[in-house]
Amino acid sequence: MPTTRTLDFLDGTNFTVDASTCRGCFMNEREDDLPEIIAPVLDDGVITVRQDAEWPVPGFMVVGIRPHIGSIGDMSLDLAHRVTTVMHVVRRGMRELLDLNAVQTYQEEKLDRPHFHVWMLPLWKDVMDRHAINPRIYESNITRYLALFDYRHQREAILSCATKLRGYLRDSELLQHGGLLREPSSSQRGVGSERAW
Repeated sequence: MPTTRTLDFLDGTNFTVDASTCRGCFMNEREDDLPEIIAPVLDDGVITVRQDAEWPVPGFMVVGIRPHIGSIGDMSLDLAHRVTTVMHVVRRGMRELLDLNAVQTYQEEKLDRPHFHVWMLPLWKDVMDRHAINPRIYESNITRYLALFDYRHQREAILSCATKLRGYLRDSELLQHGGLLREPSSSQRGVGSERAW
């Protein structure tokens, strides 16, 4: 059994870590070492939204949580409500600002080192059509779709999508004044825990 594993990031950065290392916890603890392009577009100290760490698909957002909780069923109802509301606002932003009519939303509960996060994968229609990608989960060739995006060619589009969504989340009446985001408490403050907009 291997004693180490490699965590790869979309810009080619990688880290060799102990095999038992949780990727989500690693990203929380080593925030300053991560590629800048995956800096959170929203971070209230508990909930984060950022570009996917591995796949350079523009607008591919991951809604995650900083605490090491494996599933939505293990969260408090308050946190589960806050997470799904953030997902709602992210999805609206993807439609309104990025003109995305289709997004695959997926959450897996890993058997090993589960750390809750939800993928919100944009289905860019022009790419889907050009390559005859079928997004239906049980018939899917979505892994082929992911591989079509090259970091060098997508970097500016990734930054543009992140900038637009950061502004949208910052200006969201629901998130701003709905009491759904929390200011990080003193026990949650640390690297990367200040609210990011």
